[in-house]
Amino acid sequence: MPASRRVTRAVNGVLDLAPRRGEVSLARLVESVAEDRGRPIELKMAELPPGVCGQWRQYADRDVFLIQQGLPAGDRTLAHELGHLVLGHEGISVVEAARDLTEFASSDLIGYMLNQRTGCMGPSGEDLEQEAEDFAALLIYRLGRLPSDRASIVQVRLGEAFG
Repeated sequence: MPASRRVTRAVNGVLDLAPRRGEVSLARLVESVAEDRGRPIELKMAELPPGVCGQWRQYADRDVFLIQQGLPAGDRTLAHELGHLVLGHEGISVVEAARDLTEFASSDLIGYMLNQRTGCMGPSGEDLEQEAEDFAALLIYRLGRLPSDRASIVQVRLGEAFG
């Protein structure tokens, strides 16, 4: 199933922020998104609960993307978490989750709950997860097609349109 127009617009918006000179990597795109939003995004490797590849944690002064250590597809997971952020998916803040659950929960349960996003559970949650996956797939695909020192994103879009 092709990416929705909303996902395509989001990927285009992120790629429009890419530096015009030098290598364009996923990490540099995350930095560009952070600069554009005026809010830092930290990337950290972490030991996450079983079955969790990545998390987007929202703090009062920054966002943090946690990526499972040793993950073979770390870029895909990072792109997925960036997709949640760029697409405006609502999450639950770390402070709110901890305040609600800390006194009753084990550390494993807290870690699990911090991975849950408001709106990403139940029937509509699958749609948000799929949208983030579509974003990740399209962004990784387009990053792979960018020249190492690109002059214009137009080259990439023309190549996609006409093969």
